[in-house]
Amino acid sequence: NNRPMNKVIPFSEFQSHGRGRMPIRAAMRAKQNAERCMQTQWHGRQSGMIPQECTDQQRITGYHVQDFQNTLEREICQSLKPLPCDRGAADIRYSIFAVTDGDPGCGTRMSPVSRTLLESGVLAQCKCRERRRMTAPQQVSPAQGTVFHHLPRRTLVAWQPVPRARSYVVEIKYNGGLWTTLNTTGEATFVTFDFPGAGQGEWRVMAQGRRGMNGPASPWSSFQYQR
Repeated sequence: NNRPMNKVIPFSEFQSHGRGRMPIRAAMRAKQNAERCMQTQWHGRQSGMIPQECTDQQRITGYHVQDFQNTLEREICQSLKPLPCDRGAADIRYSIFAVTDGDPGCGTRMSPVSRTLLESGVLAQCKCRERRRMTAPQQVSPAQGTVFHHLPRRTLVAWQPVPRARSYVVEIKYNGGLWTTLNTTGEATFVTFDFPGAGQGEWRVMAQGRRGMNGPASPWSSFQYQR
């Protein structure tokens, strides 16, 4: 699915501390420690280890993400469920930010929140639920090449049901030109109509899904009314 999604996923919260004679100095150092931890972890995310910059020695507490790459992708995929797709996995592109939040000094004076873009357009793959595509209905009656002689020319066409179909659309030709289109009510698998005159008719049918989208059509099947 190529439709863009605007979704924010918080990931791996922890605390950073700083020292300083003035509170704003301590807050700025805490912010620097936190950003250094996140940048180092991101650039070394495939190592599977917690970097030295994210440990108690660097005044970082509460950081526990061991396998950063896999843990992050698992969190992303989990947050997007259910995720439909055309095959067993979906390609996801995401941007990752280092975010700090604290006393003034951890961000701008107007807002204590600071966001630094680490990378954008990063690719992840998520397992997903494959879309179940509707199939073309199997025509039952009239069979290909049927010849009718009766009057009035009341005609019934029928087909096998299609799983997940909510309704059906039937197209009918008269002597090579499209004559009419009929919609079924609900899940009925037949329609009747009065054919306009002697000559050749053709018909095909397609299923409609939950959102009113047509599935693939059956082949054209011909019949004939003789005078």
